[in-house]
Amino acid sequence: MSYANLIPIDDMSGCPFPFFNEPQPPAETPYYKIYNDGGHYIATRCVRSQIKPVPHKYKREDIDILFDSLYIAAMQDGLKGDEMTAYIKAEILLLFPDYPDLDKYIADKIERKQHNLYVRKKRFRRKANLNRWNYFVTFTYADDKQDEYTFRKKLRCCLSHLHTRRGWRYMGVFERAPETGRLHFHGLLYIPGGEMIGKITEKTDYSTAQGKMQTTHENDFFQKTFGRNDFEELNEMELKHGQTLNYLLKYIGKTGERIVYSRGIPTEIYRKLNDGEIVTEMNDFGTKYILFDDVISWERDIMHFKRKQMSIIDLICNPPRYGLTA
Repeated sequence: MSYANLIPIDDMSGCPFPFFNEPQPPAETPYYKIYNDGGHYIATRCVRSQIKPVPHKYKREDIDILFDSLYIAAMQDGLKGDEMTAYIKAEILLLFPDYPDLDKYIADKIERKQHNLYVRKKRFRRKANLNRWNYFVTFTYADDKQDEYTFRKKLRCCLSHLHTRRGWRYMGVFERAPETGRLHFHGLLYIPGGEMIGKITEKTDYSTAQGKMQTTHENDFFQKTFGRNDFEELNEMELKHGQTLNYLLKYIGKTGERIVYSRGIPTEIYRKLNDGEIVTEMNDFGTKYILFDDVISWERDIMHFKRKQMSIIDLICNPPRYGLTA
């Protein structure tokens, strides 16, 4: 026969349940996702319970291809709202006169296009604001050196090689001049010290498009390979004022051109923060935190932030639905 061991009232050392007055282990410092809005570093706390939705595979049909071409044409002609809807509907009815619920289809597609454009522009701004740039560049091809196809292909290849071999970073977009329709490229460059190729010379000539004299800074390497170019030096204040970014973004919605990025340009970074690094809390579609300007270092936190590192931390903060645990 056995007897239970009774615990005295004044001795709770054997109780497996902690009480409120007992010291608790310190909480682990959380990870935050950090981006730059053009003026401040903004952080949002990573939540482990978030679940990423499984992407839905959508099969494009003939009417989707037709809509995309009509939408770009409407944007280039400056059509908006009801004018755009009427134009797209009239053209689709010529080939698909019996398409069911066409009005809803067009409305949903336009809403999706506008949402996707907003997301692309937001990602472009966050990449531009978070990272460091020292040149705003323009490349235009000469007819005796390239045509549209070779200019687009060889310029991207050239910038990719410079990124791999000399550490250049770039982001920009191909666009057409409103007056002539000629293809050219506008972009932001970060060129590390001592990694510039070619020689830059200041030139002044008459611009027929602007009807006045203009000064450019031409790189002889790109001039010999492609044609006219301009390497305009940038500082952080010029980017923060937003004029440079607005100039690049204004054509993205009109042409449907994809933005060209080099590898290794993060949209946001992840790191742990303590309370002393946070200025204040704000509510903007959720709780966000404004950080002190000296919390984030370009060399330490951004320049060497790797995509692999970003993916690992993202998995820790947002595990997928199939049982991954940190």
